[in-house]
Amino acid sequence: MLLDELADLRAAQVQQQHLNDCVWAVKELSGQRVREVGPRLKKIAAGRFGQQPAIARLLVTWAGRLKSDVDVAPLVGHFERLALVSAMVGALRRGSDRLPRAGRG
Repeated sequence: MLLDELADLRAAQVQQQHLNDCVWAVKELSGQRVREVGPRLKKIAAGRFGQQPAIARLLVTWAGRLKSDVDVAPLVGHFERLALVSAMVGALRRGSDRLPRAGRG
């Protein structure tokens, strides 16, 4: 699931800073009840990330998946991992672009 989400974000050319902003927005929901978090995620998606459809879609999708209060903490962790893996993959891609290509002597 995480890799599929990363692929969608990359295809939409979502910048790392927008993903980091999303993590901060989701972190602000820690400790809240699920009945408050779902609507807040949708509101954040429409407002703060309205110009980032891929992130907005991801937030709305996750808002619909929350079933109980215990789901909120794992949601925050998931978005943290998503941003962390995205940053690491981006760094690896940038690094590999700097390596000399085989056959170009």
